[in-house]
Amino acid sequence: MTFDAGGNFPPVITLGREIAARGHEVTVLGHAQQRGKVEAAGLSFIAYTDPPPWSSAQHHGMLSAVLGYLKMFTTDALVEDAVSAAAGHDVVVVDCMLLPVMSALAGRDVPVVSLFHTFYAYLDGSFRRAVGTVSRARGLSVRKTWHATDLRLVVSDRSLDPSGRGPADPRLVWSGPAEPAARPHERQGLPLVLASLSTTDFPGQQQTLQNILDAVAEMPIRLVVTTGPAVDPTSLNPPPNADVHQFIPHREVLPKCSAVVGHGGHSTTVQALAHGLPMVIIPMHPLLDQPMVGKAVATSGAGEVLPKKASPARISTALTRVLEDKTYAAAAAVIAERLADGQGTARAADAILNQTR
Repeated sequence: MTFDAGGNFPPVITLGREIAARGHEVTVLGHAQQRGKVEAAGLSFIAYTDPPPWSSAQHHGMLSAVLGYLKMFTTDALVEDAVSAAAGHDVVVVDCMLLPVMSALAGRDVPVVSLFHTFYAYLDGSFRRAVGTVSRARGLSVRKTWHATDLRLVVSDRSLDPSGRGPADPRLVWSGPAEPAARPHERQGLPLVLASLSTTDFPGQQQTLQNILDAVAEMPIRLVVTTGPAVDPTSLNPPPNADVHQFIPHREVLPKCSAVVGHGGHSTTVQALAHGLPMVIIPMHPLLDQPMVGKAVATSGAGEVLPKKASPARISTALTRVLEDKTYAAAAAVIAERLADGQGTARAADAILNQTR
């Protein structure tokens, strides 16, 4: 059970494929616009009957985005569909942000797994505090709702997650990222750099992409930019050493890369680190997990963090450092030793299937 919030969705597809490959039937309940990707993965799909209108790819102002997400996290409009969809299934995996859905399913016959798609430290910190006031007004405690589920499953790297150093809890499990195994590196002539900010639209995102393009104009590298649906590629002005695409599978590009410029989205970040790539991270939203993910990467020594309004000159300087100073790549290689095999997906699937009664 999921919804269209951008970075929360890739683990649903990855885990669904893994569980289906083991011979189980997998059904995804989500927004209608998610149907195509779900069915392309060979999974069954059910759309919410009457959800609050929302699409991560649409343009939203800062306040509009915050209010829209708060409504989605606390709405009762999804509960009836969720209870109906859960009937007859052996285990239900619910996005940890869908609080009323988890609350409605807790204590029923079907085991419930709450799925945490990024750092637990963020979701149990900034997210919980931001949503707490609204959720309490609706009679929901974020932590009590999570703790009432049978398992809290974090598809992230425990060593990078600031909460990973906490005491052991048998109902709180870090599986590792639910991402494919890294592909072998393919050596290139000029260094190739991937720049990708987000599939979700954030204010100022187009200008940041243009600043990245301007930053590399005089650098001896090749740049590939993916905009996703949030920014029209034709609205950008690339230099001769850069190509701009709305979509290219990162899995195909990363093995050829020497570095990545990203926004601190969990999925792109862990994919880059699994390939041993140093990073320049430019968070797009101060209230989301991106600043925490960026800080964790910088603390590990595998990258640098810049503000969203960083000038082209500042971006160029940072990118030059992570490409030329081999300590960044060495730190990324240490993380890659944990993540490159892609076994987080299998461990997460095991944890879900172990909940069936």
